[in-house]
Amino acid sequence: MPSIQEVLKAEIQRLARKEVKAATSDLRKASASHRTAIADLRRRIAELEKDNKRLFREATKQPKAVEETVDEEVERSRITGKMIRSIRSRLGLSQAAFAELVGVHKLSVYQWEHKEGRLSFRGDAKAKIVAVRKMTKKEAWEKLEEVEEMGGE
Repeated sequence: MPSIQEVLKAEIQRLARKEVKAATSDLRKASASHRTAIADLRRRIAELEKDNKRLFREATKQPKAVEETVDEEVERSRITGKMIRSIRSRLGLSQAAFAELVGVHKLSVYQWEHKEGRLSFRGDAKAKIVAVRKMTKKEAWEKLEEVEEMGGE
């Protein structure tokens, strides 16, 4: 037969476990909900990172293709003084107006036109000349007006 001491000890242990369980049940529920929320957030982060990588690839893919095409075209262009004169006359521009459109000094245009053979340029002048070469007369005059307005302000 069990002694009173053993029965009392067993009852105290049972009540202590019951109290501990009641005190920690709220913490267990909160912990479980936090674990669920953390798992959801990790899934969302993984999806967002995947989307971010995809968008980054798409964003960097297109401009590079355009820039490379423009850079290749500028590099392949062979610009001569005769070509500068013909572009200028086709657009109906004076040397000063052409210089303003390209963003160089008017004496540079004069020197380009009187130089024989292929021309070499500093900065982005060659790219600007290639862009001007593609313009129509109307576009060139509109662009010249914009440049003059910006310079006048």
